[in-house]
Amino acid sequence: MLRALSAEIRKLKRSRMPLWTALIVLLLPLIVVGIQQTPHAPPIAWVDFMRVGSEMLATLGIVVFGMVAAYVFGRDYVGGTASSVLTLPMRREYPVLAKGIVLLAWVLGLTVLSVGAGAGYAALLGLKGFTFAQLATTAWESFQVALLLFGTLPIVALLAVVGRGYIAPMAFSGMTAWVGLGLAEAGWSRWFPWSMPMGITGIILGPPIEIRGLVPGSWAVMAAMFVAGVVALVWYVDTADIRES
Repeated sequence: MLRALSAEIRKLKRSRMPLWTALIVLLLPLIVVGIQQTPHAPPIAWVDFMRVGSEMLATLGIVVFGMVAAYVFGRDYVGGTASSVLTLPMRREYPVLAKGIVLLAWVLGLTVLSVGAGAGYAALLGLKGFTFAQLATTAWESFQVALLLFGTLPIVALLAVVGRGYIAPMAFSGMTAWVGLGLAEAGWSRWFPWSMPMGITGIILGPPIEIRGLVPGSWAVMAAMFVAGVVALVWYVDTADIRES
């Protein structure tokens, strides 16, 4: 297991993808900064600016985190090393688990960067109303969003493995981001997994629509989907030889 995790970390050291995803997260708040610099833009308080950052994470994060999952689980197929990974003298669950750990760390790192970038831009704009309590609240909302989004990623990872690359999982992430936004506006934020993050933050830069908050059953649905996705992913990897023989 440690050897599999070490291999995944070494791959990241040679990759520019962590840098590109970090740049995306750093640049997203500039959308709000640009709006604030337009003439006649209404003033925005610090807490509202930070909340918009959480809203961006809940919507655009579906695509960004989906891209990360597609890369982590699809790069062996794109690079032509998948067959060698499957023949290593170790349980096949170990590479899958190692990739999952790397994916979780990546998602959490981008979430921390998102909160930090939002606070930095707010400071540069000189926005009023900063308190540590509000910062803690915003950070907690963002981490809930990240946890919900991570719960959807085994499905993206499975599509990367089945599709042997990036196209299928990225197309799926884009589609679910669009559908999730529409269903959240239609009142399904409690039950559709890709709408659930918006049940915490609301809709990004849109009209004031009341979004239904999550209930314990929402988390149960997400947990069930996460477990089902992991089981399907592990089963698919374990039975690769049977299908190809």
